[in-house]
Amino acid sequence: MEIAVNIALILHLIGIGALLSGFFYQLKDWGKGMKVNAGILHGAWLQLITGFAMAGLIPAIGKENINGVALGIKSIVITVIFFVAYSFNKKEVTPKWVVPTIAGLTTLNIIVAVLGPMVTAK
Repeated sequence: MEIAVNIALILHLIGIGALLSGFFYQLKDWGKGMKVNAGILHGAWLQLITGFAMAGLIPAIGKENINGVALGIKSIVITVIFFVAYSFNKKEVTPKWVVPTIAGLTTLNIIVAVLGPMVTAK
């Protein structure tokens, strides 16, 4: 079970990388309005799926308790990221706020993960 959690964690970190690299790739179009590219959408999918998988797998191991506040904040933030990315993925003209908002919410998710630890020892 611990191997499954570790694999999900690795994929979760890859999802963060995909979200942020999609943002940095779009920086050249900052003034014109950045588009939600495939990296951003797939990173959001990967974050959403692996985050919920880890939330279900960690209690099954039985060594740690999940911090409900941090989990709730991260769940809301990644769900918003996913739905914003999904909503504006196929649009030809994307509002200028979309991709910077996704990057800001991704950064918020990282801050919550680091400052509000997701698990505590039993």
